[in-house]
Amino acid sequence: MKTKNINLDSLVGNWESINLNPTVIIYKNEDCYLLSVIHMNETSKQASPVTYEIQEDEDGFFVCYNLKRTAISYDTKLDLLTISALGDYMRN
Repeated sequence: MKTKNINLDSLVGNWESINLNPTVIIYKNEDCYLLSVIHMNETSKQASPVTYEIQEDEDGFFVCYNLKRTAISYDTKLDLLTISALGDYMRN
């Protein structure tokens, strides 16, 4: 069951894409939650994180990813994080 009323504390940690998209990390920084997308350069093997503040409105949680509203949902039963632009993630 995907829920809009996500407890963001339960999402803190590393998440691995099941679709081979970049790994994401969710963490708390003082009074806000951040989502970092870790892009890997295949040539140099360098990781370059891009960080977004997780925001909330009447439709639920989201980040502004590539200048678009990207919804975040969570399936408590499967422990599955879904980021609309990137797909499904399992806890690493």
